[in-house]
Amino acid sequence: MTTHLRGSIDSLILPEPRSPSEYLWRWCELEGQVRDRLDSTLSEIDWLFEGKTAWMLSQHLPPNTPLFVANSMPVRDVEWFWRPGNLQIRSQFNRGANGIDGTLSTALGMGHCQAPSVLLTGDLAFLHDTNGLLLRRHFVGSLTIVLLNNNGGGIFQNLPIAQFDPPFEEFFATPQDIDFAQLCRTYGVEHEAIADWMHLQARLGSLPSRGIRVLEVRCNRVRDAAWRRQWLDRMATV
Repeated sequence: MTTHLRGSIDSLILPEPRSPSEYLWRWCELEGQVRDRLDSTLSEIDWLFEGKTAWMLSQHLPPNTPLFVANSMPVRDVEWFWRPGNLQIRSQFNRGANGIDGTLSTALGMGHCQAPSVLLTGDLAFLHDTNGLLLRRHFVGSLTIVLLNNNGGGIFQNLPIAQFDPPFEEFFATPQDIDFAQLCRTYGVEHEAIADWMHLQARLGSLPSRGIRVLEVRCNRVRDAAWRRQWLDRMATV
């Protein structure tokens, strides 16, 4: 039976591969142009921009790094700005109405007894699950938290409601004005404020073998939202 089955498979006639359509060729051509334009633009940004953080992770994390991406703007910035490559980053994330719940705890579960792992999160998602740091005593492994601190909900800055303040800042952006260095000391977690892109690149390229550390990237959500509006429109017209 085995011999007969093998013979049947060997005798199959496979169809000739079809040439890519003109539409596909054009799509790939435009994709390449936008990609080159985006990479060139991001490489010139010298201020700490949320979107460039995702772009930096895509190039400077060690191969096969487990990566958890928080909801709202971080996962969108990864979708927009992540540079394709062959590092085989193992990305995971939560989406949906409850996607903010348990972000830190989920990332710790992902990294437990695994290779050194990374969490990319905004400040509100991190604060929503701060007590996840109580797992530190039981955590086996390494988690580097790249904390995008724009003092509020950056995703709402991209919506029309941002034009109306009040009530925007108090009820939508909800800035918390937290000293994250002090908060990390409370939980016995290492904290480091990122000064520039070279500083972040150095920290991403060498992940610790154990423990939890926070790399705080202090951003300006108003400026970042304005950049997205301006440049994403430009990227769409190649």
